[in-house]
Amino acid sequence: MSAVAISAANLSTLENNLQVLANNIGTVSQNVNTVNGHINDVQGQVNTVKNDVKSLEEEIKAFMLEIKQGTVVSNARQTILMAESEYTKKYGHRDEVRRRVNGLLQSIDINAIKKSTVENISEETIINTPDYWLAPALVSLCAWYTDNKPLAENALKEAMSRDDEKTSLLFCLVHLRANRNETAMKWLNRYLSMQDPTKMESKIITVLDAITSGVFGIEAKKNCLEKVNSWMTELNGYGEIKKTQIDRWERYFREQIEEVDKDEYPYIIKYVQEKDNVVDVIASAQAQKTVLKDFRKIINEEHHTRTSSINKIDNLLHMLVFNYDKEELQLKRDIQKNKHIIDENGDMVKALQEFEKTSIALENENNFYNHITNIAIANGTVNAELNTKKLAIALSKDSIVEGYTRISSVKSSEMLPDLNITINEWNGLTKTGNNESELQKNLESYLDDKFYDEVYGVHLFNIKMLVAIVLGLIGIFLTLKQPILAAVIFCAVLIYNVVEFLRAYSKRETKVKQLNEIKKQHKTLLTNIMAEIVDYYFIYKNSEKDRDNFINYVNSLNYEQYIDNNASRNIIVNGGK
Repeated sequence: MSAVAISAANLSTLENNLQVLANNIGTVSQNVNTVNGHINDVQGQVNTVKNDVKSLEEEIKAFMLEIKQGTVVSNARQTILMAESEYTKKYGHRDEVRRRVNGLLQSIDINAIKKSTVENISEETIINTPDYWLAPALVSLCAWYTDNKPLAENALKEAMSRDDEKTSLLFCLVHLRANRNETAMKWLNRYLSMQDPTKMESKIITVLDAITSGVFGIEAKKNCLEKVNSWMTELNGYGEIKKTQIDRWERYFREQIEEVDKDEYPYIIKYVQEKDNVVDVIASAQAQKTVLKDFRKIINEEHHTRTSSINKIDNLLHMLVFNYDKEELQLKRDIQKNKHIIDENGDMVKALQEFEKTSIALENENNFYNHITNIAIANGTVNAELNTKKLAIALSKDSIVEGYTRISSVKSSEMLPDLNITINEWNGLTKTGNNESELQKNLESYLDDKFYDEVYGVHLFNIKMLVAIVLGLIGIFLTLKQPILAAVIFCAVLIYNVVEFLRAYSKRETKVKQLNEIKKQHKTLLTNIMAEIVDYYFIYKNSEKDRDNFINYVNSLNYEQYIDNNASRNIIVNGGK
């Protein structure tokens, strides 16, 4: 829906509501002028107006947000069109070269291409794309296919001068595809030797995929291990690079911490002063158990691949051929970011969050540490083979352990802080919940003291009873000569005092029962609180074991075991040289 259409629809509603608001204000004004005896009616209408104003305010906010997001989406579409147009203008010929290289490699397999066609392709390509490494590489491939050795060598030198790394990898894969393994390994070693661990392109991920899945065979394993060792050794000398990866793992583990449902621990939430700390410990402990389970699942998962080696090589070739160069990436990033803006209907916060996740795939250069971290934790954004993911986790184990330790419970049980329990005005302390009996007695004593005056302030013998006795004795003394009257006075005094005593006793018993009920309720409440604290401590104790298990498990990983020893490639080439 366009911004204009949205405006028309909402302005109609806005106009209607303004008319209703105006009518209500007019009615209120009239009633205020004739307010005699109608205050309540006027107040009711004022409240109606307030509700209308609030409703209208909400509609205006929603309307403005809709217009804003509609404008943002419209601008994003326009930006994409401009970026794609600029990309086509500047780099459109590169896509044509990519498609031709891809088509050439496929056609050679089935001998479906004439040599004259290949010659025409190379001449046209070198003229139209003079500044792109793949253009002379294509010329060299075509010359190789047509047995034009001088042209092949000259074009190869030109391709290497433009981008030695990509050219080396391309010809490694082409020779590997043609079962020329010895030459392929030379090109692979050349490619690996040129890698700078502080600045690698993201295609190293796919190369690792090929190595870990056995595409290059066992002859590549030794060289790969040597290179990985040298890269890691060099990077360990850069403290800031290592710290960045530890920070990333810490963020990853913190993202696994889910908010604890308040209904699971209602008594701690309501009656324990350190509830936030308790909930954080519980959430962290649950996350620790989850990440240990997740890591074990990844490491223990069996690697069953149905992709043949030839298909893996083709996939790697496709990735290399269609890989964007540095100068192309900014336009591609702009296009990707604006696509996320459209997908999120103009919500910039969500769009940028999604872009940050997927932009990893558009990274051009980064250090080797960062690449292996991307493999290990960037789920859905970096597609790597299972063995490569295992390799990345094993290589990252030092950073994983340090990042994990930051979010795990590091205090011993003895160092846990006391928990302050507050029930009304009573306070109690506990650490693990094992002193419930002591706290129950303390709570009972507190309640006895608090309600002592209220319960025992009801005296069984009061001043009225004393006065009645004194007056009765006087009356009896004065009526000694009238024994019947004296007896009546005596009985009256006795009955009065008995009634007063029973009334006071009943009132005290009622108070005692109320106190006992209060005690019962408070003791039950304290029992429930202590039960949750015991659960909390149990979770904490288990989290200590989970932490140790996780650290020991990760430290036990050996990255060398995740490089496949399978040398079988299953390559079948029907044509070409």
